[in-house]
Amino acid sequence: MSGIEVKLERIRRLSSTTRDFRFVRLDNQVTDYIPGQFFRFRFEDELGKFERPYSLCNFEPQSRGASHLDLVISTVESGRASKLLWQSETGLSATVTGPFGRLLVPKKLPGRLFLVATSVGIAPYMPMLMQLSEQLKGDGLQVHFLYGTRDRSEFVYGESLSSYAADHPDFHLAVCYSRDMPQDKRKFEYPGYVQERLKSLSMNPATDHVLLCGNPGMIDEIYPWLKQLGFTVRQVVREKYVFAKEAKSEAKTQLTDAQKKLIQEKMQKYQR
Repeated sequence: MSGIEVKLERIRRLSSTTRDFRFVRLDNQVTDYIPGQFFRFRFEDELGKFERPYSLCNFEPQSRGASHLDLVISTVESGRASKLLWQSETGLSATVTGPFGRLLVPKKLPGRLFLVATSVGIAPYMPMLMQLSEQLKGDGLQVHFLYGTRDRSEFVYGESLSSYAADHPDFHLAVCYSRDMPQDKRKFEYPGYVQERLKSLSMNPATDHVLLCGNPGMIDEIYPWLKQLGFTVRQVVREKYVFAKEAKSEAKTQLTDAQKKLIQEKMQKYQR
């Protein structure tokens, strides 16, 4: 599949573990996508070509009709993409395909929309807030944004979200810190995990729609609980950020000839 050629234009430090990276299209065409969708980035390092999926985080006002692609990425120990991006300077090239994904604002808006994220799972929700800005000005929509991270230093895009909450009374922000709770606690800050905060709310399958993005453990805890409350598959959309599975899937394609021969012999043995 042919893709879009891009190059790295900007790198910004958001926290000790997280940065955002702006790639620009070499064809200068507008990046057409629905907020919440992701793109597949194909990079190349000393080991060859490899691919990673990233949700777009284009949420700044100048992002409307723009040709750039903004990513927010946390470093992963021994991560191949992390190593490449953290050591790169502007000018790094990549090939992009997409958009893909179904983590989207529903076409028919519910009474309450819950956006639940941990760590860089925040990425697809930031452009959604631009999309929802008008609906939050009198259409009766309530949006609950629940974000989980270790401490305040890892609360990325905090100023933008705080300002958005101040401008939109029907936008309810809750940030949960799993490790250190600041002494100067603000009204939207809570100790613990996002799943605990969500379970403290009166969830109602008759009026609510839930999007989950981030840590698999968080999603695997919340999803069965929502099903028990009566939520259907259509009302809960999940997107897990799982680096380990990507690494394993790559490893499967790199079998040696000896390994392939052994697998073939075993298959023939059990087919007899």
